[in-house]
Amino acid sequence: MKYYFTLFVICICNTLIYGQGISISPSRIFFTGDPGQTVSQTITFSNTSNTELYFVANLKDWDRDSVGVKKYYSEGQKPQSNAAWLTLSENTVRLVAGETKSVNLSMTIPKNPASRQLTNTMLFFTQVKEQKAALQNGLHMNVLIEVGIQIYHTPSGLNPGDLEFVAFEDRHVTPNKTGLPVRRMDIHVKNTGQINKDAYVRFELTNTETGEEIPVKTVAIAMLPHSDQWVQIDLPEKLVAGNYLAVAILDAGNQYDLKIAEKEITY
Repeated sequence: MKYYFTLFVICICNTLIYGQGISISPSRIFFTGDPGQTVSQTITFSNTSNTELYFVANLKDWDRDSVGVKKYYSEGQKPQSNAAWLTLSENTVRLVAGETKSVNLSMTIPKNPASRQLTNTMLFFTQVKEQKAALQNGLHMNVLIEVGIQIYHTPSGLNPGDLEFVAFEDRHVTPNKTGLPVRRMDIHVKNTGQINKDAYVRFELTNTETGEEIPVKTVAIAMLPHSDQWVQIDLPEKLVAGNYLAVAILDAGNQYDLKIAEKEITY
């Protein structure tokens, strides 16, 4: 007996959907035109599968919540939306097996924009024709793909500001995403500028009694203008009891100074 179910896959800011045979690039588009100007960029689709793929475009407004998760809204709902400025040369994209195709995205910047700020929109391409992918044990699934491309417009002369630590908190033992108990550190970061920023939060954990350095995974963050975000870092599950020095390092690239925060904890 065969069973069927539908899986809806959403990929945000990934240029390649591995295993599904489609690549779309770039994953983010940054326009810098002046008021009244029309600027454009090419989006490239490549179908590396052996079946035809068909996508329909749509726009959403978006921002991030307190822990950096994207939240979506209807087109034009957010004050920083630039959805109304965008035009695609094709609103639907059909690719036969092995085909590569380009679509032009144009942005017409208003002559008198409502405010002088960074604006953004998410451009989605949603697969509307189901494709069947075989699984083990006689199972099959219908795979639907949706890819999101972040679209920004950055006016010239905006204040870049900086990324800063606001707080460094020990949350002690708390459930992780799977419900298992972990020791968690929360770091509060603020973007004081008017532009989008990418950064890494590196974390160093040292047993002050033995000198042992415990590796902790680096976390990548992306922050919108004048936003703040809690970065959650789970410590390794098997730590020996003792006193530790936790060091957080905020690295936003060569144009910004490294920020360092320290906290002593007892495990």
